[in-house]
Amino acid sequence: MNNEVAVCMGQIKVVFNDVEGNLSRAVEAIRRSASMGCSIVVLPETLDIGWLNPDAVELAKPIPGQYSDILVDAAKSHGVYVVAGLTERDNGKVYDSAILASPRGELMWKYRKINLTPEEQEIYEVGDKVGVVDTEYGRIGVDICIDNAPSNLVLAHSMARMGAIMILSPSGWAVPPTYDLSKESYLDGSYGKHWIVSYTTMARLYDMAIIGVSSVGEMSKGPWKGWRLIGSSLAVGPGGIILVKGKEGPNAEDLIRVNVNVPLRQIKGTRYAEFLWSRGYFMP
Repeated sequence: MNNEVAVCMGQIKVVFNDVEGNLSRAVEAIRRSASMGCSIVVLPETLDIGWLNPDAVELAKPIPGQYSDILVDAAKSHGVYVVAGLTERDNGKVYDSAILASPRGELMWKYRKINLTPEEQEIYEVGDKVGVVDTEYGRIGVDICIDNAPSNLVLAHSMARMGAIMILSPSGWAVPPTYDLSKESYLDGSYGKHWIVSYTTMARLYDMAIIGVSSVGEMSKGPWKGWRLIGSSLAVGPGGIILVKGKEGPNAEDLIRVNVNVPLRQIKGTRYAEFLWSRGYFMP
């Protein structure tokens, strides 16, 4: 089993309600990623219609369905794994979801975001499953954005104990209109510094990689209307080492290749307690 892999982080622009344009940008990012020699492509949260879009009930599609099929087909056409966030409708309910598609054109996994903010709960339902997927690079876990906040890391711990050597996280990192990125970087400031804490903590504890990819653009509808999605995508590797940060700003589209080399863990089950204690971590 090969545990070294090139991952491309597709920090694309997401325009509210512009489904055709958003999916086109996603497919182009997949094509370019393949041409860059990447084997895995990670794309942002709710890239189809935009995060916290109040039109979700009308615009969301089932998974599998029209929008997810486009990304699954692109994964097959270009021979890469694709992780991407989509807005899902199922039996009249809406979910903030993410898919993992294989180079063979399989929809291998669908995850529904669990840790929803109060604003999100006005639009999306809470997900009910956590899992991992076996690949030739090792087991991969998928979650979404705030699922990796410091107060929510129980999900990342669970996937790590399931054997995940990599967690891939479509995200939508945003700042209010008054936030001045020229004075304070997002990942260094009050809105984003917690990502550094949680990503590096989990990567250090489990010798794993965590990669979060945010969209860029303006939030033109919903409770956060006027906020800006600003990229600053983040990849952290074993030992809690920051591998790369994406460009930041509402127009900072970026396609970033990062080489990830993660050791395959032999630890299983109850042996994790001793393993984590040796690294200075204890969960009462």
